[in-house]
Amino acid sequence: MVKAEDLVGTYIGRGQDYIDKDGNVSKPELRGGAYPSRIVYTKEGLVIVVSTPDGRPKVKARDVTEASKEELAQMGEGVVAYAGRYEMKDGKVHHNIEVSFFPNWVGRANIRTPTFNGNLLTLTAEPDEDGGRLRIYWEKVDRA
Repeated sequence: MVKAEDLVGTYIGRGQDYIDKDGNVSKPELRGGAYPSRIVYTKEGLVIVVSTPDGRPKVKARDVTEASKEELAQMGEGVVAYAGRYEMKDGKVHHNIEVSFFPNWVGRANIRTPTFNGNLLTLTAEPDEDGGRLRIYWEKVDRA
């Protein structure tokens, strides 16, 4: 069983897949393969996640404060960003979200079952309303 100290480190996103209740596997449109993302677990118990779709087009604004509403919407499409405390309970890691790009996540926990295959961390989500599970793959790296 994975312990909290086993998670400590920096990881690069290596894709996701979805397993439906019948065991069929599919790839999410935005994150089927490697993509610009990081997850960091600190020894102090902090988790930080930032994920962006690959190949996002640049906008005309020189600074985010100058971006139009359309550019802001474009920049935010497909982005996942949050941070908070993490803890292990019954073999599952609980990401207790304190700040998030998506405000509805603040105050909730993303619960994942972690498994390792060498330096590849798989985080498997709890079943969704249809009985399927998302699996997220992260490669542990020495340098981010």
